[in-house]
Amino acid sequence: MGLANPWILLGLVPVVVAVIVVPRLRRRRQRSDADVPVAHTGRLTRLPGFVAAVSRMRGLSIVTLVVVSLFIATAALLAARPITTSTEKPAKFTRDVVLCLDVSGSMTDVDIDVLERFKELSEGFEGERLALVIFNSSAAQVFPLTDDYDYIAQQLESVRSSLDGTGEFGDAFGGTLTGEGASLIGDGLASCVLTFDRTDEKRSRSVVLATDNDINGTPIMTLDEAGAFAKSRDVRVYGIDPSVTSPGASEDSAEFQRVADSTGGDYFVLESADTVPTIVDGIEATEAALVDDEPKLIVSDQPTPLVVLSLVLLASLLVLAWRARL
Repeated sequence: MGLANPWILLGLVPVVVAVIVVPRLRRRRQRSDADVPVAHTGRLTRLPGFVAAVSRMRGLSIVTLVVVSLFIATAALLAARPITTSTEKPAKFTRDVVLCLDVSGSMTDVDIDVLERFKELSEGFEGERLALVIFNSSAAQVFPLTDDYDYIAQQLESVRSSLDGTGEFGDAFGGTLTGEGASLIGDGLASCVLTFDRTDEKRSRSVVLATDNDINGTPIMTLDEAGAFAKSRDVRVYGIDPSVTSPGASEDSAEFQRVADSTGGDYFVLESADTVPTIVDGIEATEAALVDDEPKLIVSDQPTPLVVLSLVLLASLLVLAWRARL
């Protein structure tokens, strides 16, 4: 506990002195001005009732003086602003996640589940940024990295409803069929890696790549090359593969797993659509990185105890004034 304006207390000393000294001087002056010889007052001042009244008045005067002094001191402390100070290092989320979805016909059901799960997760995000890139023979960015969660939810729902045929805004494949071939995973992954910005900042960057890895055509970049590119950008790749029932069951799945592991990410075999939420939750938990912000000095006013004390003292003064018939 400290005071923001301790200099105010310097003005308390003359006030207390005035409260104590001035009434005494005033009483002495009144006595000297009112000194009139009166015979036989000794008998009056020795009466038990008179003695009790004088004692009571003196006691009330002393108590009143103490309460007034405490009230003035409390008011001065309130004016000096009692505060507490603390140093905090507020944590902020600095995650960037790019959903990288293969939108070839065989991936529709998986994409729908991934989009639905990330829509639910985005409702609990705080500071994380999310982007969506879809690809087939070419890649198209649906929306860039953003932390506008209302917009994210709207876009994810729009793409999901387009994939399942219930959408009102056409299909979800615009811009993904401008090349030759299908499921060009290397080109798709490289495009997703290029989505990340703020490369000079310390941020957690990850790509959630959902594809059956069934390449048809000749990509500009192979999957290995795209994985190396992701690693050079400090981007982790989390692969979701619905094409096999166990890791390494095919040469393509083994390559997919090797590339994901090489970036520091992970590889998941999708045995059924029911496992999508579990996989996405695992990725989200793994990437839940916190980076400490700069220390900040927190100053908080703490007037409550003194305000309560001043109210109690004021009530006491009113009671004392009533008892003294002031």
